[in-house]
Amino acid sequence: MRSIKTLSLPWSADPTGTESRSILAWFAIAGQLALFIALVYLLRLETTALIRVLLVALAGWCVHYFLPQRYRLPFFVLLSFAAIAAVFANLGPNWHHWRFDGLIDAAWIVAIGLVLIGIVHLPIAFGWRVLALVGTGCGLAAARMDWIATPWTRAVWPVLASMFMFRLIVYAYEMRREQKMATLSERLAYFFMLPNVCFPLFPVVDFRTFRSSYYNADRHYIYQTGIQWMFRGAIHLICYRLVYQRFVIDAADVHNQIELLQFIIWPFLLYLKVSGTFHIITGMLRLFGFNLPETHNLYFLSSSFTDFWRRINIYWKDFIMKIVYYPCYFRFRRWGESVALVSATLLAFLATWLLHNYQWFWLRGTWVFTWNDFLFWMILAVLVTINALYEMRHGRTRRLRGGALSWSGALQTAGRTIGVFVVISLLWSFWSASSVPQWFSVFDTVGVEGPGKMTPALVLVAVAAIIGIPALVLARGSADRQYSFRRSVASVGVCGLIAVCISLPVVRDRLGETVSTAMADIRMPNLNSRDNANLERGYYENLVNVGAFNPELWIVYGQRRNEEWKDLEKTPLSEYTGALPRTYLRPLSQADYRGHRVHINRWGMRDQDYEKLPSPGTLRIAVVGASIIFGAGVADDETFEGLLEQRMNEQAADSAYPHYDVLNFGVGAYTSVDMLAIIEDRVLAFKPNYIFYFEHSALITRMLDHLIIAMQNGSAYRYDFVRDIVRESGIDHRADPEVLKRKLTPYGERLLRAIYSQIVETAKREGVGAFWIYLPRVDERTSPEVERRLAAEAGFDVLDLSDVYDGYDWRTLVVAPWDDHPNAAGHRLIADKLYEVLRQHRDLIPLNLAAAPRKEGQ
Repeated sequence: MRSIKTLSLPWSADPTGTESRSILAWFAIAGQLALFIALVYLLRLETTALIRVLLVALAGWCVHYFLPQRYRLPFFVLLSFAAIAAVFANLGPNWHHWRFDGLIDAAWIVAIGLVLIGIVHLPIAFGWRVLALVGTGCGLAAARMDWIATPWTRAVWPVLASMFMFRLIVYAYEMRREQKMATLSERLAYFFMLPNVCFPLFPVVDFRTFRSSYYNADRHYIYQTGIQWMFRGAIHLICYRLVYQRFVIDAADVHNQIELLQFIIWPFLLYLKVSGTFHIITGMLRLFGFNLPETHNLYFLSSSFTDFWRRINIYWKDFIMKIVYYPCYFRFRRWGESVALVSATLLAFLATWLLHNYQWFWLRGTWVFTWNDFLFWMILAVLVTINALYEMRHGRTRRLRGGALSWSGALQTAGRTIGVFVVISLLWSFWSASSVPQWFSVFDTVGVEGPGKMTPALVLVAVAAIIGIPALVLARGSADRQYSFRRSVASVGVCGLIAVCISLPVVRDRLGETVSTAMADIRMPNLNSRDNANLERGYYENLVNVGAFNPELWIVYGQRRNEEWKDLEKTPLSEYTGALPRTYLRPLSQADYRGHRVHINRWGMRDQDYEKLPSPGTLRIAVVGASIIFGAGVADDETFEGLLEQRMNEQAADSAYPHYDVLNFGVGAYTSVDMLAIIEDRVLAFKPNYIFYFEHSALITRMLDHLIIAMQNGSAYRYDFVRDIVRESGIDHRADPEVLKRKLTPYGERLLRAIYSQIVETAKREGVGAFWIYLPRVDERTSPEVERRLAAEAGFDVLDLSDVYDGYDWRTLVVAPWDDHPNAAGHRLIADKLYEVLRQHRDLIPLNLAAAPRKEGQ
């Protein structure tokens, strides 16, 4: 294919010049950056901290473009300090909200950083400087573990660590070999890089490359390539969100070969989060003249294990090669090339394992020494070593840039690419598993039942095509098109504008349900169903999701979740039983919980005080359920059961009963097995006429988690149906919890049906009516059809509130952006909907409720 000549532009720079200026080029780049900011904001691709930094970057770049080159680097340093202040002071989109203590934290980050840099430049021998750094690091590590009190908050640690934990090693290494003295601006710019403050997981930028790449090419090319990479990063993040919301499957849910394949592949696909953020980071740095290389290069299409090592997280590979591999290789070379290669490669991967734990400690404050982690890196080390030895003895296929392989060579490359992808996916799923036994248990009982319309063979063919065809095209690829500034601006600008338009609510809602649902998945920062069940994700997932490990930094990043936003079990309101149910509410306790003061009555209910037995003429309803029923995130007088009771009593004169009691037995994190226990142990003692049992989705998974705990402490054996299943399945309750869950999952429906049946039978013996009511989470889009069927088969009267939030934007009904429990407005909708459903089902529950209009404000 003929090469395409670079198009000349009326505003383009001379290819050899770096100081040309053009107002048209300035508008083109600034406009694309503005489109990118709009896309990140509309799709909520990252935290609001990134929005703040991007706004600082946009304003700064508009000035930076016109500055003489000698002023640009100092100006970049000032922008970097401004970004730290903007994020920690909580500015950006929320200019009215200041955190003075955040400015103090920002000052400490800069101050500690300057001290660390200063130690490297002490006028003493290099060995003593290293020793001083190690001593200072030990002191900071003691403070990181809270052994030493510090004047800054925990939000400082991940940001400070991401700036210095690896970069300081590279910097000290280069200082020992420094040929040309670096300027103060270069040193400060290297450590306090502009985007670093909003990305704790940051690429290990090499100091020499950082310096040598600064404006080493046409600056419009550098800027425009940076914009392209930022949009490419956005595409990675969009794909990550779709995979995370739709493709993730838990080990306990794997029953056939298709689901097994899904289980193997999804952990590796989640790495898109890392590659996406790294593209945004390096793209932003390019906007200020740092012509850095790519951090990732088509790593899904690696054709060998050494190729994979070269393509994924390239900066980390270069760091390990410089600090570990080459020194070890040349030290062992006197014993032969093969010995040197094997020894250096294995030591490089051993160092990678240790340094990943080192990174985990500084970012999360704990260690992650697990067999999964160690075996992942060692197996990968062996594969890369074998591959490297083969290439050393037989050579590896090389081709000139843009050259095409023959069809035979391309097909072989595509086949190897598919094989490498499968092996790496297997390794990654092993790495992401909660334990080694849990991962192996997935392969024990997988059959071919229930594959749906597609056979496993067809799925394998589809996967092979998805990986093999791009690999084949890449291998057969011909000459690269030459860079054109105009073409790049046009393609990125048009695609960016289309993406922003589709992201607008007024547009996406008119594009059909498929597009609207996909956009909802992309924009949703919530946990998926797997993580809502409190399951762990992989190594990188646990580092890039700041809210999981550092609530203070989550506040700084604009999500507003503070350390008081705890689970109910971690508050004074709850007392742990060690049996079934796992927890009770502590009688006569009170505490601040998720923004409100919560009071518990003398009976251990979040409700007003009642006598234990109902007064004559009173109809009593007991509601049981989990956190929505409890009222997580709303005040005592805003729970839907209280509003329902109030409304029913307002209509009591027109009904068969002079008074109604609605008792709230809801407790956060309860599952069906906990609710069975509390109904038997407490609810029936209050002589209710009816029990309203509320549920939402993911019932069986959550129930199994709690049942396994109860089996291991022995409290579950109060129920015959548990003994029967344990006896029948031969399950050893002392096994790993994940293995137990995997083996119990086939009995999930049977267990839930038995629980439901026991609730209904227990209620009927006491003359109590039992209702199973589906109440979805605010953002829930799936209906639990299996559980609904099991409830009906068990004898429950089934009611449905699935359309309770219809016609409302779910974002206006949640307690907080990170908490999908209904707020006060959501509870009013639930109360109104339940009232109307009860009126419509007089044949099931004869309450004779009047059709009263809603009060103003409801």
